[in-house]
Amino acid sequence: MQLISSCPWWFIIFCVLAGLVYAYILYKPKWKNGWSKVLFIVRFLAVSFISFFLLAPVLVQKISTVQKPIIIMAMDNSQSVLANKDSNYYKTAMKQAWLNAKQVLGSDYDIQYISFGNKPTPNDSLTFNEKRSNIGELYTYINNAFVKQNVGAVIMASDGIYNVGTNPIYKKLENNAVLYTLGIGDSSVKKDVIIKDINTNAIAYLGNDFPLEINLAAFSCMGSNAILNISSEGKNIYSKAVNYTSNDFYQNIVVNITADKPGTKHIVATLSLLEGEVSKINNRKDVFIEIIDGREKILLAYNGSHPDIGALKEAIQTNVNYEVIAKSMGEIKVSDIQNYSVVILHQLPSRTFPIKEMLNACKLKQIPIWCIVGGQSAIDYLPNVLPAARIDRGGGRTNEVQGLLNANFNTFTLEDNTKQTLASLPPMKSPYGNYSATGMDILSFQKISGIDTKIPLWAFSNMNGEKTAFTFGEGFWQWRMVDFVKNENHLATNELVSKTIQYLAVKEDKRKFRVYPIKNVYEEDEAVKFVAELYNSNYELVNTTDVKLTLSNENNKAFEYTFSPSNKAYQLELGLLPAGIYTYKAIASGIKEVIIGKLLVKPLQSELINTRANFSLLRQMAVNSNGKFYTINNLNGALKAVKENTTITSVSYKEKKIEDLINVKGLFFLILAFLALEWFVRKYEGGY
Repeated sequence: MQLISSCPWWFIIFCVLAGLVYAYILYKPKWKNGWSKVLFIVRFLAVSFISFFLLAPVLVQKISTVQKPIIIMAMDNSQSVLANKDSNYYKTAMKQAWLNAKQVLGSDYDIQYISFGNKPTPNDSLTFNEKRSNIGELYTYINNAFVKQNVGAVIMASDGIYNVGTNPIYKKLENNAVLYTLGIGDSSVKKDVIIKDINTNAIAYLGNDFPLEINLAAFSCMGSNAILNISSEGKNIYSKAVNYTSNDFYQNIVVNITADKPGTKHIVATLSLLEGEVSKINNRKDVFIEIIDGREKILLAYNGSHPDIGALKEAIQTNVNYEVIAKSMGEIKVSDIQNYSVVILHQLPSRTFPIKEMLNACKLKQIPIWCIVGGQSAIDYLPNVLPAARIDRGGGRTNEVQGLLNANFNTFTLEDNTKQTLASLPPMKSPYGNYSATGMDILSFQKISGIDTKIPLWAFSNMNGEKTAFTFGEGFWQWRMVDFVKNENHLATNELVSKTIQYLAVKEDKRKFRVYPIKNVYEEDEAVKFVAELYNSNYELVNTTDVKLTLSNENNKAFEYTFSPSNKAYQLELGLLPAGIYTYKAIASGIKEVIIGKLLVKPLQSELINTRANFSLLRQMAVNSNGKFYTINNLNGALKAVKENTTITSVSYKEKKIEDLINVKGLFFLILAFLALEWFVRKYEGGY
């Protein structure tokens, strides 16, 4: 324990003098009274202590803390655990033994229970109903949730089947924690036929054929026969005999299906059942294909070669609804402009290509324009694209600018991850000068040398029905590179470009009442969400009336919901829905229009396709973390190994605790006692 002060210690002399002077003035005239000397000392001590606190003394204490070793008990909570003959044992005896592990290990350990499926959850509740297994995510969760803690060991019980996330073999536990794995299920080969997967395009175009690549597997079925049937909307559209020629059978079958009408096509593939199969649910696979009527054609016109051109083209083409044609301005015929839904002008107009005829053609055909301004652009020609877009500058200088998202932007929304990524992307090169962007809705401002400005970087305009987008900078290719480095994908930059094109390409909707789901196709483990918008006569968003939605399943059973106001619109979250096709109907009080549509919830069968336990994976995971593999029946063996492992011990931590002396309650009560004693004596002696 140590006492320190921000002032020199000899300042204590002034504290003592203050106490002496105060007490002397108060009690010296009454020195002959017997109590006055006692009161003199009490007042002297109280004032000296209070004065001492003005020096801001700090008490430094060294505290020793002992942390027990943490033992993490992680249980696979997915459906595949119960997909075998011992399912009743896992739900009863095994579950109880798992929970009793805390008593077996005793008070020398800090036991933490985790269940995991798609995501790890810190609890000991086991329902075995998770529809995905992400073992790799368990490593990430433990490393983040128990960072710099005394994790001694992880005991993980699983069947070793994972169907989402990275291979856990390549993951590592931090803090040198030991991993003991417990095998659940049966690793032996059982009689089973499986439709492992169906590969197809998510979208097909009306009138075209699209392929279904069906991957079949069969185990211990040699000599048996089956029929593969493919149906759509209750009608069988394809059949094929399958002969299982070996006990370890694999076959790929490619079938071409015609996209006969627009909308979502529900296709079901089934394999006829064999007697004695260990699992029958994996004989069926459902897929959904969105059939659309044609693609939007996007013209990417450029002044000269630039890495941004390839980056933009790649980002746009991630949306299969768009077809991008990139051409130098010298290769473009103005008469062909009418064939495009959107025209992107990369560093156009320029001195070489003023493009007045192209701009007139776009305005005549009401074709939206996205103008990307850079070093090759002729700045003084920009008002020809949009009169409000004006930059007054000289010398052709540029600024290094970063994006600053506009919190009030409401033309469209971006995902939270996209917003976070865009805020940390490298700078673009933007023209230097005074900007005039009257009437523009700005998505992102320019941040110059760390200073926030109101100068637009990424902006939109919709004047007299003519939609225009502007990007006042070049260097998008660098944004895509950094996006991939940060997120291991291009989702953020893809969304930014896709939403920009979507805003321009979508024909303006003049309806005053709109209702739509966030997605048209959901997975079975995704919460279904709806958004509703209501406009007044001036096309301003309002939410002053009730909006209701009726959702009907395939059995025509209807459920009614009411939207909740959110900002100026409405939102509705239905939670998880059973797999199937749903029809929705939305109405608003006082509005004649009725909104009708469909959405699909895809069944998740990942956990039931392959139910054979993968003990070799669990063994390798244990070896990689200096642990050992056991079967679930030998849980006590794993617990015993934890107790006998001498590296799993308590850890003592020493740390300094700094506290202002004035916060020590004991000193407060001591001073209070001095003053109370003085007051009591003075009152007792008649108040002198």
